[in-house]
Amino acid sequence: MKIYGYESDDSDLVSLSELTLQLTVKELNELIGFLQNTAELMKTHGNNFGHKHLNDFLKNNGRPDIIIIGE
Repeated sequence: MKIYGYESDDSDLVSLSELTLQLTVKELNELIGFLQNTAELMKTHGNNFGHKHLNDFLKNNGRPDIIIIGE
């Protein structure tokens, strides 16, 4: 697993050594649902899987996004 992120909207993408998420139980369950759904899509599409956004899955652009990409 590799983790990447941006320090700010105008910064370059950097490799991160750690990721900390502050979540409510509801948000954690939504994240789990997103990860399970994305895992199924990755299995189904194999090497043709591109990427999925948490905000698209939740239909919510008001929070930081999490993007899952294939290998």
